[in-house]
Amino acid sequence: MTATAEGRSGSVTAAERLLWPWWSEGALETVRWLLEEGDMAAAGPVHPQIGECEQIASAVLAGGRPVMMCDSGTGALETAYAALRLEPGSEVLVASASFRTTVTAMLPQRLVPVLCDVDPVTGAIDLRDAAARLTPRTAALTVTHLWGRPVPLDAVREFCDRHHLALLEDCSHAHGARWRGRPVGTAGDVAIWSTGTWKPVSGGRGGLLTTADRTVWERALVLAQPKHRALRVRDEVLRALAETGAGHNRRATPIAAVLAADHLRRLPHTIAIKNERTAAVERLLAEHLPVLVPLPAPAGLTSGALYKWHWRLHDTDLDTGAAARALRTAGVRASRPARPLHQAPLFTDPGLGRAVGLAQIAPPDPSGYPGTAGLLERLVEIDTRDMYDPLPDGDPDPYELALTTAATALHARTRSDRKARLT
Repeated sequence: MTATAEGRSGSVTAAERLLWPWWSEGALETVRWLLEEGDMAAAGPVHPQIGECEQIASAVLAGGRPVMMCDSGTGALETAYAALRLEPGSEVLVASASFRTTVTAMLPQRLVPVLCDVDPVTGAIDLRDAAARLTPRTAALTVTHLWGRPVPLDAVREFCDRHHLALLEDCSHAHGARWRGRPVGTAGDVAIWSTGTWKPVSGGRGGLLTTADRTVWERALVLAQPKHRALRVRDEVLRALAETGAGHNRRATPIAAVLAADHLRRLPHTIAIKNERTAAVERLLAEHLPVLVPLPAPAGLTSGALYKWHWRLHDTDLDTGAAARALRTAGVRASRPARPLHQAPLFTDPGLGRAVGLAQIAPPDPSGYPGTAGLLERLVEIDTRDMYDPLPDGDPDPYELALTTAATALHARTRSDRKARLT
């Protein structure tokens, strides 16, 4: 949905709320100008709109580190794995409760994902479990700040330093998040953000990459950026390679850069609104539907807003799927979370990747991932795309009616199920 939030008034239901993303009229006017100009190639050293987006991202997200924009978050991830130059066959520790691309982006580099358990309360990778999975082939650890919940940056950095591992941060859900005051993305050897789909910062499609390592940065330039930009690298070997490139073309479009920059400029405002709406809805949830309890905020989270909400169902007489359906019927954008990676066909059928030329994937640990199961157990996921603008003054909160309606439906469902069991 592409629209501004300006000029809307009148009360709306939860289902009728304007869905993110939208952009300012100024950004849309710049996009129209770019279309009229007709130069979408961005093949020169640095297109002005892309360069501006990268500068804003450096200041807003990356603590002043240099940032390059790619065509997608996946493209940024693939570039990051390649720029680390890990040996083919190297193992990368990664949480089973991660977004799928966190893992699949490493496969073209012939890297081997090793799934690890997570803390059932925080969702962060369990470093004790990760330590038990270390082998002489382990070369890196990738962390995902899942759902906008930062992992403890000092602990993962210390773990990687102790075991001589590269650290990659996937911050695709965590725009503007800080852990104990430190921006996510600044602990890793390389970090990425997605700026696609309906992320808090979205250009419709795009990704951002940052690193403080000059060598990794120059490799990433040659791997992902157009020739005239890549030729600026200092390393003579890489500069020679930049003449032809390395078979990739991951440059962003100026339109995506304009739209993402618009969101980056307003990110502090976006975070404030989402946190205000989160607090209001959690109060309503406690009042009208107390069988659903929000996951606690991650310890150490000092800034940022959750990309998605997760509420745990504490009534064992209710089915989690039924709770999600009742919420959807009432107008709340609810579902079950995606299943963990160790249950995905890519891992349950280790030879499946050969169909597209990927190396065979190591099967998941047959003993299971109890922390991951504990995190996802009886969890309902709430899409927050209707939480990016404040309620009009004087309007009732549409979630109050929605949660009351869902509570009535679930209460009736519980009575019916209990009656059926008695008979």
